[in-house]
Amino acid sequence: MDDKKLEAKNRDKKVFITDIAIDKVSRIKYKGLSETENNVLYQLAKLVLMTAQSQNDSNEVAITCTLDSSDPLEDIGISFGDEHEVDVCADVASYHLIMSAKRCAIVVLHNHPSTQTLSIEDIRFFLHFESVRIMVVVTNQGVIHYISKEQSYDYKDAERLLKECVEDLTAQSKAQDYYMAGLRFLTRCSEVGLFYH
Repeated sequence: MDDKKLEAKNRDKKVFITDIAIDKVSRIKYKGLSETENNVLYQLAKLVLMTAQSQNDSNEVAITCTLDSSDPLEDIGISFGDEHEVDVCADVASYHLIMSAKRCAIVVLHNHPSTQTLSIEDIRFFLHFESVRIMVVVTNQGVIHYISKEQSYDYKDAERLLKECVEDLTAQSKAQDYYMAGLRFLTRCSEVGLFYH
């Protein structure tokens, strides 16, 4: 079996967070953010993994913050999920931050127990809430993926693109089919004013 097939086969397997993975989280220069904001996201990416490791059996954890806050590292919401998903809005503080953003500068970070990038569910959530300007996924191995809304972002076009990418999915579709549909969207998301890295 070649490496790509092996990687695809193991993509949905839970990976437990190690201290090495937390140390491995790299400093990203997020498009359109200041050095201070980049530092905040770096610290939160590490925090999401530390929280998942120590408080949630390496399952999904989401941290929501607004970069408009005078102290974005203190003004956060934390949601705890299971191995496959986390309901960001189940946490009262997270829901409040998402619904009350003034300048639409909400950042949602969460971990993926597998080695996946953003899922179809992540993309739907990201598109649905106008205030969520950036979504960061940190895998349990410390790899960061993110998507952000640019000035040219168009919600209707993004919804159309998502619908096109998932049109072949059914209730019988496998996890790999959903993963590939998400990749199709991420590959083309720049067409609708989104930036993916």
